[in-house]
Amino acid sequence: MLPKFRSSRYRRLINDAIHAVKLDLSGLTVLTEAATGYFVFTPLIAALAGADLVLAFPRDSSYATRADVCEITESLASACGVADRVVLLPSLADSRVAQADIVTNSGFLRPLHADFLRRLKPTVAIPLMFETWEFRSEDLDLAECRRLGIPILGTNEHCPELRIFGYIGHIALKLLYELHFEVFRSRIAVLGSGDFGDTAEVTLRRAGAEVSRIIPVPHLDWHEAKRFLSEAEVVVVVEYHTRRMLLGPGGEIEVEALRAVNPDLAVAHICGGVDRAALEAAGFCCWPERFAASGYMSVATDYVGPRPLVDLQSGGLKVGECMARARMRGLTGAEAEAAALAETGLAQPFPKDLRVEGL
Repeated sequence: MLPKFRSSRYRRLINDAIHAVKLDLSGLTVLTEAATGYFVFTPLIAALAGADLVLAFPRDSSYATRADVCEITESLASACGVADRVVLLPSLADSRVAQADIVTNSGFLRPLHADFLRRLKPTVAIPLMFETWEFRSEDLDLAECRRLGIPILGTNEHCPELRIFGYIGHIALKLLYELHFEVFRSRIAVLGSGDFGDTAEVTLRRAGAEVSRIIPVPHLDWHEAKRFLSEAEVVVVVEYHTRRMLLGPGGEIEVEALRAVNPDLAVAHICGGVDRAALEAAGFCCWPERFAASGYMSVATDYVGPRPLVDLQSGGLKVGECMARARMRGLTGAEAEAAALAETGLAQPFPKDLRVEGL
């Protein structure tokens, strides 16, 4: 799963991240996932940051079998000297989940539904492990968290210790290189709003590309988009703020309309509503091989390397640490959130109005 010749760098990145966010999980139990790719590091980060116990839940996925995940996790935990504190759970029905002081909102643990939440200890804390605007109601029962008094905060990815958004443009670069576009002097359209679109545009311009920008929020201007797409060689779709179908049948840009404008256009997808099958059937070149559903990323920041993932997981665990220790001091869930927000710039509150379509 991981190149062995980089193992020393992985350990250095983890240690640097723990130091940067001042992560100290001593005296705490963490429940998280045991996963694939660079997500395999999450339980190791928690253990190396001093957690008394790390409960890690593996499961089968399209990337690897549960057995494979267990093998690599156990191997790395042993290599890091923390095998005695990383325990792989056979099921989330395991009674040991009630020991957790911190439960990460990680993929293999989701959905964190009401029945599961009610099995956790009263003083548990849940860090989202990403920014609050990315929250998806189908992943976590926020209302039940509020009812139970469970503190839950996001992780500020713009924080100087993390700067996660800086990697979005590099994801675009990697996808374009894999599509055999030079980027330098290439004509590229960026379809995306907000920080994702901004970062992709700035990075591609700095790399020497001729960039046009199509912003679909609050609505897509087809006349402007038509002009930009007709001139582009490739479009990078990087839209996270709307779940509307952008490219595809019934979408804002129909496949036939796109083909009439530019049949040779290539499509690089990071996130956003795009029907890959329909585009490919119409003869468009698409990358990567799988397009994620709207609201998810086809490739995340770990696509360019381990550091953004290691940093983000460390930052999320720090947010969890601050909330968990506040709860252990007797603070209510709301008070624990306020304490964490006062203690670290890594913590991010939910906006009063979640301005993400579909929530």
